[in-house]
Amino acid sequence: MQLNFRQVRQELPRCPSRRAKTPYVTGRCVHLRTTYRAPVARAQVSEENALEQAFESALLEAQAKGGARQRPAHAYPEEPEAEDERERVFLVGAAIKGEQKKYTYDVHESVEELGRLAETAGLKVMGSTFQMLEAPNMSTYIGSGKVAEVARAVAALDVETVIFDDELSPGQLRNLERALGGTGPDGLPVDVRVCDRTALILDIFSQRAQTREGQLQVELAQTEYQLPRLTKMWSHLDRVGGGGQVKGTGEKQIEIDKRLLRDKAAQLRRELEAVRTHRRQYREKRSSTPIPVVGICGYTNAGKSTLLNTITGAGVLAEDQLFATLDPTTRRVRLKGNKEILLSDTVGFIQKLPTELVAAFRATLEEIQDASIILHVVDISHPNAAAQNEAVMQVLTELGVDHIPIVTAWNKIDACSNPDEVRRIAAKRTRTVCISGMTGEGLEQLMEVLGGELEKAMVEVHALLPYSAGDLLNDLHTGGRVKNQEYKEDGVEVTAAAPKSLAGRLHSLGYLLNELEGEEDEDEDEDDGVVLLA
Repeated sequence: MQLNFRQVRQELPRCPSRRAKTPYVTGRCVHLRTTYRAPVARAQVSEENALEQAFESALLEAQAKGGARQRPAHAYPEEPEAEDERERVFLVGAAIKGEQKKYTYDVHESVEELGRLAETAGLKVMGSTFQMLEAPNMSTYIGSGKVAEVARAVAALDVETVIFDDELSPGQLRNLERALGGTGPDGLPVDVRVCDRTALILDIFSQRAQTREGQLQVELAQTEYQLPRLTKMWSHLDRVGGGGQVKGTGEKQIEIDKRLLRDKAAQLRRELEAVRTHRRQYREKRSSTPIPVVGICGYTNAGKSTLLNTITGAGVLAEDQLFATLDPTTRRVRLKGNKEILLSDTVGFIQKLPTELVAAFRATLEEIQDASIILHVVDISHPNAAAQNEAVMQVLTELGVDHIPIVTAWNKIDACSNPDEVRRIAAKRTRTVCISGMTGEGLEQLMEVLGGELEKAMVEVHALLPYSAGDLLNDLHTGGRVKNQEYKEDGVEVTAAAPKSLAGRLHSLGYLLNELEGEEDEDEDEDDGVVLLA
């Protein structure tokens, strides 16, 4: 039987499809089989096979003439690339005469750090600018010409928020938002939000706070910051005046908002006071034990968490970001000679640290005030290491802890371009050690320096401990250094170097055989850890 392929193709039922041009081969073959299926006749089976072979050969011939078959574009549409939905921001800095010496950061470095803060907060930096000023403009902080320049950049880059590197007054915020707002392509007004460095840092802290204490501290700082910056946005919610000729207008909505914020701040202070009381009781209980506390402090992203993880295996979050960790962590470390210390990590410092944060985080920063030694971690590989060190020392002075001995750890020595020169300079300084929290370099020397400084802070005790006071003898071994120990009929006679807290306990219990010496004169040439790499 001679078959005409075109005739057969016309007689075959077409496969239902939204687009007739798309050749669905599989579907048509199915229709071939289902349409021409015969009961059990062998002739019809062979006829179906012939039809199918003819159909496939015709397809192969068409593909050979027209090239390889291309998959239709509409069959498997490619997923569009995910758009960057981060908030688009523009940075503005200003160099004010007289403030460069105060912060030891020039305007370029300060704006660059502001950009890192913005990235930490999850924002997309579109550009930046700065202006040299004799004094800030009372209305807009920067000059009118620079405001116009920023407005043009905002419109060209489709910026949503403009961030200033210095704290702005409420009036300056309102004036700048009015000046930078424009009209969109559709003719509708476009609102541009303006915020400052303080608001940005508070936003980062609110994202990173994990514990209830940290959340309370951040919330209080945000409330204190927002209170003077409320604007009259809901005037339609003002309370109407009372009846009669005497009563005036009712309470304005902005007054209601301020009252609510003041009530909220008062409640947060009460809750934080309870936190401070709890921490105070914890520190008093801890002070009764002879284990000295080493408070870790430093500039943000100096490597404090990495150092704590390497020494203790604390498992604290450590990232190459500003303020990666916010909540304090305390871990126990055993030094040589079976001596134990407590390493207490605190929140990182930064230049131009908002006063609201210092006040709100006082409960956390009080951990440093009760430390026996302060371990100041400096990122020595950073080009602004000296400026960062100055900012930390300024905060420590404000906290009133500059009298506590400071051991300086020049961290990230492995990332320095001239590590040998840095080590040479560190060797000439007292209580300064070059380390790497990532590789562990210099940590053994750091522990030796900490142990030596702790021993210097101890006092000589000569005591006779009854056999029932075995816990005190154990405390002397773990927290101090026992020089001589003799077992006698009425107790154990011990000569040791003990922490002042433990020596006070021995004195109050009447176990001391000698008088406690007064505090040694601290006329030793002490450096404050200032980094000098000239």
